[in-house]
This record gives sequence, structure tokens and C-alpha cells, in this order.
Amino acid sequence: MGFGGYLKEAIHAARFPTPTHFARTVGMDPSVVLRWISEEQRPTIRSIERIAPALGRSINELVVAAYPDRIGGPAPQPPPAHPLVHDLALMLADDSPIPAADRQALATVLDRMIDPYRKVLRRRRSA
Repeated sequence: MGFGGYLKEAIHAARFPTPTHFARTVGMDPSVVLRWISEEQRPTIRSIERIAPALGRSINELVVAAYPDRIGGPAPQPPPAHPLVHDLALMLADDSPIPAADRQALATVLDRMIDPYRKVLRRRRSA
């Protein structure tokens, strides 16, 4: 996975609804973030310093992801996902056969169940 995929997953994991939302939150032009995701360009170190806290990631982690060729190693890979992650992604997708009202109810219940753990996970990731 390149930096674009890594960044897209990090934005989603940080609970931003869209990359544009993330860009506006960190005070950047959305087109810049979209160029990073499409891998047309890589972020500067100054940009990495700016976005790392919002993503709950360390500056070093983002530098390694953005510039693996310059530090002599591959980009960090996210830990393997639990098998339920794939099932939930299919169930909650826009093209899921599950009725929209049921998908929304499932998303609401899951969101409420995991919400207490989000702060704990953010602290652990940024440490």
C-alpha cells in the first residue's frame, strides 16, 4: 500500500467523514489532500507535522509512510483487521442488500458501543 491508501485509511480511522472534511479541519486546501491520496504528490515535512495530531499518528509514522524510499524501508502496514471488519463493511456499504433503515440502526448501535473506547485507542496510537 502506498501513502495514498495509508492516508485514506488514517483519515477514516480518525473518524473524518471525508478527506475534504479532514483537509478543512487541519486548515489545508482539500485539493492538496486529494493529490496526496491519489499519490500525485507527497506531503512536505511541515504538512506532516500539521496533520499528524489530527490523525492520531506520530510524525515519524507519517514520514515513514510518505517517504519509504528515502529512509530505506517499506511503508508501515496497518495491523491485520479482525474478520468482522470485512463483514461490517459489506453490511454497511451503500450497495448492501440490507435495507437502509436497518443499516443506519446497525451503524448507530455499533457507534455507541465503540465510542467509549475511541479515546483509549487514540492515546495508544499517538504514544
